[in-house]
Amino acid sequence: MEKNSQSYQLKKIVSQSIIAVAVGAVLLLLSLGTNLWMGKVTDEELETTTYLNQYRLGSKTLTYAVQAYASTGAQKYYDAYMKELNEDKNRDIAWAGLKKNHITDKEWKTMNQIAEFSDGLVPLEEEAMASAGKGDIESARNYVFGEEYGNTTEQINDLTDTVITQIQTRINNSKIKLRVFQVGVEILFALSFLYLIFQIVKIVKFSREKLLSPIIKVSEQMMILAEGNFHEDFEIEEDESEVGRMAGAIIHMKGSITGMIREISDILENMGDGNYNFEIHQEYVGEYGQIKESFLKISEKMRETLGTIREVSMQIDSGSEQLSCAAVDLAEGSMEQAGKVSDLVGLMNDMYQSMENSASEAAKTVEISTRAGRVLEAGNTKMQNLKEAISEISSCSEEIGKIISTIEDIASQTNLLSLNAAIEAARAGEAGKGFAIVADQVKNLADESAKAAGETDKLIERTVLAVDRGIAIADETVVSMDEVMVGAREATGKMGKMSEILTGDVRNMHQINESVMRIAEIVDSNSAASQETAAVSQEQKAQVETMVGLMDKFNV
Repeated sequence: MEKNSQSYQLKKIVSQSIIAVAVGAVLLLLSLGTNLWMGKVTDEELETTTYLNQYRLGSKTLTYAVQAYASTGAQKYYDAYMKELNEDKNRDIAWAGLKKNHITDKEWKTMNQIAEFSDGLVPLEEEAMASAGKGDIESARNYVFGEEYGNTTEQINDLTDTVITQIQTRINNSKIKLRVFQVGVEILFALSFLYLIFQIVKIVKFSREKLLSPIIKVSEQMMILAEGNFHEDFEIEEDESEVGRMAGAIIHMKGSITGMIREISDILENMGDGNYNFEIHQEYVGEYGQIKESFLKISEKMRETLGTIREVSMQIDSGSEQLSCAAVDLAEGSMEQAGKVSDLVGLMNDMYQSMENSASEAAKTVEISTRAGRVLEAGNTKMQNLKEAISEISSCSEEIGKIISTIEDIASQTNLLSLNAAIEAARAGEAGKGFAIVADQVKNLADESAKAAGETDKLIERTVLAVDRGIAIADETVVSMDEVMVGAREATGKMGKMSEILTGDVRNMHQINESVMRIAEIVDSNSAASQETAAVSQEQKAQVETMVGLMDKFNV
């Protein structure tokens, strides 16, 4: 990457700005850490001082309680002493809290001395409390108000003040160091912030002078180029920067486009003068190469086209005379063809009327055949009903035969009964004569019934035979009717198809008739057109001669 390029310079400024931001962030974190550490040190100082004061409070409470108890012997002071010693334990709590804080060895040495002095007071306090408990107030006071107890207590207070002062001094020194460090960090942070502002100003200035201003100039130049003005001077000079290289590309593009426009104008002027023999010298780069190829193709195609037109015009000139003769022959033939087509139209009309009548008769025949088919279907239905009636008569005859058989059985039994009655009457003698006469009459009646039943049975058998013959005849008739129906349906179907064919032929003939009439119109039109063609061919010959003269002006 070139050092003079805008991208290199911008990247350098941005990198410096990022470093400044990173340094500022680190310094800000250090400042925040210093504040937190100073707060922690302050909290530790306060906590340590509180624990020392708590330790002193515990010692003073014990001293006050034991001195008060030694002076008065009141139980409440004794209870206060024991409460501080066993329940409140201010000294123990303070001692444990001080162990958690960061106290130096020297400070712990002083604290240990305070503890030793405090432990030294315990025997005196115990003696005083024991004497006070016995009522010996004077001895008790000597123990806790004596010189030894007072000196020890004073030493404890002095040592406590000393250690508090040492801790406060040490923590204040730490605070001063932290504050100095914090001030230094804040100064560095302010410097990094000022440097960052300087870099931002530098970026803005660089963007305005090195980027925005050249881009605006390039944009204005591109607008001028878009308006078609390629002769306007370009303010930006070509160099190694991105904008400089872009300016160089625009200058080169302007030169190339100007050269191409100049050459294209010359070529078009030559083509306007009829000169299609030209050469292209300008370099057409990229997509502009298609313009060069298009001009070469136009030149080649125009030479081929003009040559073809010249040859065709010569051929048209030579054939225009033949066209005139052919137009006259065409006119005469068209007139004769018009007469023949008129005769054909008359014949087609007669044929159309005949076919239309045939189609009408065929439609009527189909209608009559359809009605006959319906009558045959009705007769077939009635024949089926007759067959069913005969079958029912046959069934009734069989039932009557069964009844006659029953009557014969009854007559036989009656005859046997009369015979038995006659035998019984004979046995009865004179008393049975009347009964014998009745039995004889019953026998005669039974014989006549049997005889009538036999004749009836024979008659029924003849009736059954006649009915069977009737059923057979009916079956044959039904079969014949079915065959007739099938034939009638086939005949009706074929006649219907013939009617449809004839109807279709009539429609086709109507279309043919219309087509022939259209042909007659076209023939009449062609006859008129052929006459006009003869006149036009003469004008065409004159125009072709003029076109041949024009083609001679082109340089191909």
